[in-house]
Amino acid sequence: MTVYGMEEGCGGCIKVTSSEGPSFFLRLDYLELISPEEIRPGVVFEEERFEDIVQAGFAFAAERDALSFLNRSEHCRAMLEAKLAKKGHAVPSVQKALNRLEHEKLLDDFRFARAWLHNRLISKAEGPSRLAGELAKRGIKREIIDEALDELLQNVSVDELFEKALDKLRRSGKSGKKLEDALMRKGFDYRRIKNA
Repeated sequence: MTVYGMEEGCGGCIKVTSSEGPSFFLRLDYLELISPEEIRPGVVFEEERFEDIVQAGFAFAAERDALSFLNRSEHCRAMLEAKLAKKGHAVPSVQKALNRLEHEKLLDDFRFARAWLHNRLISKAEGPSRLAGELAKRGIKREIIDEALDELLQNVSVDELFEKALDKLRRSGKSGKKLEDALMRKGFDYRRIKNA
């Protein structure tokens, strides 16, 4: 590949025009084999070094798509990995992009867990085990789940959540064994249910 043109962008990004086709953008931080100073008009890159430039371009494209998702709503890493894979981004490109976004604090699983818990409690009354399970399904690590739940339970008591769930289920006509089963599914412990 021969570099025909190069334009510097902001934030460590450049636009490269090459002999291989259309122009593309890349973030200089994503280069592994080539130093940024080497990319200039007239320079020819052979196979492995050319591939380094291409991969940096793919990682930047994954980063841009990830930012597009993050601009719409908070996401966790696992959600972004799945969405970016669905858009056709390769795993190495996705990993580079998401590592950078985590480093820049634009992607944060703990922040996602806190926001998710807050939103969940607006519409549902569920116990800690159900909330933990739902976060685990979304790819959140156990230590992050525990930390987010601990923070939540400093402001909201499990008793309040239980009473809210109990009241809602009773109003919907549940009683006896059906009420117990529904409370268990909502993540409340057996002893609390029996005491009620």
